[in-house]
Amino acid sequence: MKQSILISLIILLPGCDLDESPPLAPIQVRGYFTMSEPIARINIAWEAPLNDDVKEYHIFKSKDNGLSFDSLGLVLEPNTLFSDTSITWMESFGYKVRAKDYSTNIGEFSDSIFIKCFKPGGNWLLSGSDSTELCINSITYQTEESFQLNLQSEFINDTLRIMDFPSIQLDTNTWNSNGWMYLTLKILIPSNDSLILNDTLTYSNTIAPEYYSINLEDPEEGKISFASELYNDIGLIHTLKSCLGTELFP
Repeated sequence: MKQSILISLIILLPGCDLDESPPLAPIQVRGYFTMSEPIARINIAWEAPLNDDVKEYHIFKSKDNGLSFDSLGLVLEPNTLFSDTSITWMESFGYKVRAKDYSTNIGEFSDSIFIKCFKPGGNWLLSGSDSTELCINSITYQTEESFQLNLQSEFINDTLRIMDFPSIQLDTNTWNSNGWMYLTLKILIPSNDSLILNDTLTYSNTIAPEYYSINLEDPEEGKISFASELYNDIGLIHTLKSCLGTELFP
């Protein structure tokens, strides 16, 4: 009887070791909420890990302050940017990123970041005044030009009080600003011209400048206050509209 002996040979070729090392975690994850693009969004960015064989990045999102994260999307290397348009005004969202290499190894997550969907761009109504809306540019976060406020459009002893403010530039960390306001008093004297039925302005006097502060960190209500407390605070109401009149969040 003949017996067949099957001999299995395992040949190891040099340079063909299986890659079982996962990529390192992405670093310097950062992001910001913006209203200046056609659709409000949160933009996420990160730096690539030191591994040279990253194939793609996986982005995860939290809606519960980091208690849980769900898969949001992926981008192929070398991209290190992602835009999330599935957001809600005034909500906070968390993000973290991990890498996957060409050998299907998946690395650890990056540190998490949390971003709140609020910036004070758009129109603010000046409470108690018939002045036009105060418009904050949603890209530069400043007013386009100086604005003027008639104090409740009231005449006090035949005097009209007018506040003039310069262009406002908000601090993009605190959404506060300050500067000097100029108060002008315009005296009205009846006209002797029978063709003019209304009073006419005949004299104006600019009072010493007043230091003011503006605070727009509250998403709904802002305030202009004055250092000397000679003037009442001026309330502002955020209408959540862009300066062009389009709703930021339907």
